[in-house]
Amino acid sequence: MIRRHLSYANVTATLALVFAMAGGAAYAVDKINSHDVVNGSIRSIDLKNHKGVRGKDVKRDSLTGRQIDERTLKTGALSRIGGDEDVNCNPNSSRLFTICARVQLTLTKRSKVLVIVTGNQESVGGPAQAGCRVTVDGVREGLGVLPGETVSDNTSPGATNGFARTFVPRNTLAIGVHQFALACQEFSGNVRIDTPTIAALAIGSP
Repeated sequence: MIRRHLSYANVTATLALVFAMAGGAAYAVDKINSHDVVNGSIRSIDLKNHKGVRGKDVKRDSLTGRQIDERTLKTGALSRIGGDEDVNCNPNSSRLFTICARVQLTLTKRSKVLVIVTGNQESVGGPAQAGCRVTVDGVREGLGVLPGETVSDNTSPGATNGFARTFVPRNTLAIGVHQFALACQEFSGNVRIDTPTIAALAIGSP
């Protein structure tokens, strides 16, 4: 009975209706925008390859440590750091200081700076002491270290008296280039400073 009513015209009309409906549905899906999505309803699993969200889509400073892979970060962009190491240094004056290690740091914002110096004092020919201080832009800190011996040489000819000093300048340093150094003098006797090192690290801003 159905075949009696089939004709080229009504078959064509039926197919046209089907294609029109399919095309209309496809068009509607393609045109979904923000107004069609309920806030908070889209999850990571709904995004193809988890690549649907980019940096420009994220609110500034909204991500925390749990969302960030620290291994991908470039520390230079977060904190300025620099260092230096030398083989040995021979201060030859009890009045003047000799620069044994130095580093330059360029600050892009006002910052506090942590300075760490290390070295090994070697007594040459008998008991001796060195006087070592940190300098910031040529200005020596008020309190330094005095590695060495005052009465008897308590080290073998190949041994050294290791020392370390950490220093944070009281004032916040301004934007620009700053010089940090380890400066030593002969406090008593004849001394050498073996393997002097220095590191400077910007640790924050006000």
